[in-house]
Parts: sequence; C-alpha cells; structure tokens
Amino acid sequence: DRVGTSSADMVALSLSRSAVLRAATAALLCPMKPQMASSISATTMTGKMKPELGIILVSPVITQPNGAISAEVVLSDGLVATTAFNCKWPLAEGGYSDVEAKNRDGDAAFLQISTLPEGQSLTGLPKKWFTQAILSLDGRYGAYGAPTDVKVLSDSAENGRRMLDISFTALSPGSAAIERRAVVSAMQPPGSKDVLMLIGSTSASRWKKAGGEASARQAAESLRVVSTRPTNLKQVAQADYRFGRTSGPEGMKSRNDGF
Repeated sequence: DRVGTSSADMVALSLSRSAVLRAATAALLCPMKPQMASSISATTMTGKMKPELGIILVSPVITQPNGAISAEVVLSDGLVATTAFNCKWPLAEGGYSDVEAKNRDGDAAFLQISTLPEGQSLTGLPKKWFTQAILSLDGRYGAYGAPTDVKVLSDSAENGRRMLDISFTALSPGSAAIERRAVVSAMQPPGSKDVLMLIGSTSASRWKKAGGEASARQAAESLRVVSTRPTNLKQVAQADYRFGRTSGPEGMKSRNDGF
C-alpha cells in the first residue's frame, strides 16, 4: 500500500539534505524533549540522505537480456518516457538508488532529470546549468557536502544531444577530498521540456588507469529514449511505485557510498 509508511519515515525521506542541515542547526539552538525511538529507515541506516535526482519511477528498473538498463520515468509534461542505456557496471539495488549502475570501486552511471528554464533550449543552456544541477548539495555527490573545484573541460552539441566532460572534488564519508571525473550526456524526450541526463563518473585515479573513462563514456553515449506515452501521473513522490514501501536491509543490497 503506497500510503502505509509511518509519518517518521515519510519525513526522513522527504527532507532534502539542505533542509536536514538547517534542522540540525536549529536543534542545537533549541533542544527538543526526548522522544521514543522510531523505526530505522534506509536514510538513517546509511547515515546520508537519498539524492534528489528528479526520478519518479513507474515500475522497477530492469536489466534487459542484452544487458541494457531500462526504466520508465514520469516527466513533467504528462508523459512517461522509457529510457535505456548500456553499462558494464551492474545495476544498483536498494533504497538509495534510482536508475544507476555502479561497482565496488565507486564507478557509477546514473540518470537524472531536470526541467528546462522557461524560454531556454537544450543547446542554448549555459554550462553552469548542468554543473549546478548535477553537483548540488542535494545531488548524487553531495551527501557529505557540496562538490568543489568544479570545472567543465569540454562541451559539445550534436544531433539533439549535449555532451560535457567535467571534473570536481567530492567529500567521502570520512571527509576526505576525492577528485573525480565525469562525462554527461543530455537529451530531451520528444514533446517534453525536461532534460534527461546520464552521468558516468569515476575517481580521477581510475579515469585513465582502470579504463574508467571508456566505461563512463560508453554508458553516457548510449543513453536513449525508447518511447514516450501520455499519462495522468504527476511528477510527484506519490506517483512513484516505491512510495510508502518499507525500506531496510532487505531492500539495500548495494550501499556503496560511491567513492
């Protein structure tokens, strides 16, 4: 039942990282009365908030017989898009991931959706729009602080697709600064003002020496929209098939922090 979750779990899952930081500061200034311990959610068990990637899933993410990773996602235009990409890394499972493939070394490829600003086109977007969307405090690499030292190394547009190479520094769970590289592939589904982005990333040390760049680039370049269809579903949490489902150890087979 999509509405069967506890209020405590819903609050934990819905709060953004930035909101949690503000709440923590307020708690230090105004201590609250002791409360009974509530059930442990996936968020509290991992010690970090789930990233906000704009992904509302209609059904479970699947790996096709040909190895492609496929997902049905809700767009903001009354559409459902079936997306797919190919990746050598295995599908990430568990409550922390949406549409993602990753390995134990922290190499990852994941899908993110953002809406175009009014009056803008994909080809005309400034480079800063992509880095702000992907490398925010609420993003995939913002669990322990917003990424720094962000640089766009290349930017090109061809056949309705935008490709960017970026470098940045992210914080690990132990607050170590980890230099990373990433390739971003962005495209617009037909009839939508949303931008689908596939981000392939590895640590800077693995980018060349471990073949990370080739794997990340292959995944990013393979992003495609298989089809779109009309829907009455809205781009809100309640429309996600996972909404209200209990999270915990059984649903967290992959809990690597991505570093």
